[in-house]
Amino acid sequence: MTKTLYLLRHTKALDAGPADPSKDHARGLALRGQKDGKSLAMFFAAEDIHVDRIYCSTAKRTRQTFDLIRTGLEKPPVSFQDSLYLAPCDELIAFIQTIPEPIKSAMIIGHNPGLHDLALMLIGRSGKNQAKMLDKLRTKLPTGGLCTLSFELAAWEKIGAGLATLTRFVRPRDLDQND
Repeated sequence: MTKTLYLLRHTKALDAGPADPSKDHARGLALRGQKDGKSLAMFFAAEDIHVDRIYCSTAKRTRQTFDLIRTGLEKPPVSFQDSLYLAPCDELIAFIQTIPEPIKSAMIIGHNPGLHDLALMLIGRSGKNQAKMLDKLRTKLPTGGLCTLSFELAAWEKIGAGLATLTRFVRPRDLDQND
């Protein structure tokens, strides 16, 4: 059985301004982030991407990213999770291992550095002719970046380091037709 995990970093947020961590959770999307979210929604629709469940950080910028991309998906159920806000890699893997078994494909909308670290930790190989994609991902998981990982496993609880195949890596600039 195959499990598919989509890791989506929120799209471009407003600048944080003066260092005030208490306001980070409330940062919304910049105009570029809104545009990128709409481009991702069109990409999801064009590629006929199906997601059984979305798990989204409670930060404003991740919720706004979800609101933009959901128009390109078949209205999967969403669960907003405080634990995904700025979660490090080890907490993300523990979360994924609790995903209920009937779910075949799940998306996590979250933050760096946790998502980037998670993707690199999980990937054991890239699919055919996708070494360049993996090299780009190793460099950076930009805002709005989407990694699609495939696992030949029957249970989410068995997911671990090196078990994923990178099947897709898309950045907003890859979708821009006018830039």
